[in-house]
Amino acid sequence: MTNVGRIAVVAAGLAVAACQAGAAEKTVGYKSWSSSEIPRAEGVLRVMAIVAHPDDADFRMGCLAVKLSRMGVRVRFVSVCNGNMGHQTMMPPELAARRKREAEEAGRKYGIERYDVLDNADCSLMPDYERRVQLVKLIREFQPDFIVTHRTCDYHADHRAVGQLVQDAGYLLGVPHWVPDAPVQRKRPVILFATDSFTQPRTLRPDVMVDAEPFLEQWCEGVNCHVSQIYEWLPWDSGYQSELAAAKASKEGRNAYIIRHWAARKARDAKRFAENWKAKYPDTPVPGHIEVFEVSEYGRKPSADDLARFAGLVK
Repeated sequence: MTNVGRIAVVAAGLAVAACQAGAAEKTVGYKSWSSSEIPRAEGVLRVMAIVAHPDDADFRMGCLAVKLSRMGVRVRFVSVCNGNMGHQTMMPPELAARRKREAEEAGRKYGIERYDVLDNADCSLMPDYERRVQLVKLIREFQPDFIVTHRTCDYHADHRAVGQLVQDAGYLLGVPHWVPDAPVQRKRPVILFATDSFTQPRTLRPDVMVDAEPFLEQWCEGVNCHVSQIYEWLPWDSGYQSELAAAKASKEGRNAYIIRHWAARKARDAKRFAENWKAKYPDTPVPGHIEVFEVSEYGRKPSADDLARFAGLVK
C-alpha cells in the first residue's frame, strides 16, 4: 500500500471514530449493563409493555399483566412520555411527578416487576434517534421475550411515535456495534400491538385473545391509583364528571365506574371478536371482557406455543 493509501485508511478510521463519538454525545442516557449483570434464567418469561403515557399499558394489557405476574412471569411497563400534559389545571412539572408516583403504585397493585416512566414530554414525542437509542438500551437491559406497543395508525401522535420507535428498534436490538454499551439481544423479541378500534388501514387482527374476567378486580385496584386521570382529567375531557360522587363513595362504586368506562374497550372487543373466540376456543364461552393483541412482522415470528405462553395458557 502506498503512503497515500495508508493516509486515506487512517483518515477514514478517524472519521468513523469521530462520527461514533458524536452519536454517543447525542444519545439519551440510561444505565450501561454488562452481560454478566443480566440474570437470564431459562424458562422465566419476560414481557415488556412500551407505550406512550402512564396508564396506557394499564388500559391495554393490565389484566394480562396481573395474570402473568401471578404465574411468575417478569413483567415491566414502560411509559415513554411523562404524562405532563394530561390535566386541565395542574401544571406540567407537578403533574409529571404525580403521574410517576401513580404509575409506580399501580404497578405494585398488578404485581409487576417495574413501572418505568421516562422523562419525555407529552404531545411532542418524535420517533427520532435519541428516543430510539433510549428504548434500545431499556429493551436490551431487560432482554424481553415479548414487547407490547401501539399500532402506528392510532389517533394520538405520541402513540404513533412509540409504535414507530419499537418497530424501528426491532432489528437493531441484534446489531452489536450499534449502541455497543448495551448488551446485544441475541434472541429478538416477539412484538405485539395492543388492541385499538381503528379501521384504517385495517382492523386489528386478533392473534392473541385473553380472558380478562378473572383479573378485573385486581386490575381495578391498579387503575384506581391513576387518580389524576380516572377522577380528574378523563372525566373532564370525556364528560363523566356527574358520576364522580357515586364513584368515590365506595370501593364497589369505584370498581363499577372503572369497569363501565375504562374496561369498555375490553367489553367491546369481546363482542367484535366473539366469532374469532368461538373458532379458537369452541369449548369455552365468550367472556364479557377480553384483551386482544396482534403480532407485528417487525419482531420474531412466534410459534403457537410462544403465543400460548404470552397469553398465560401454559408456563
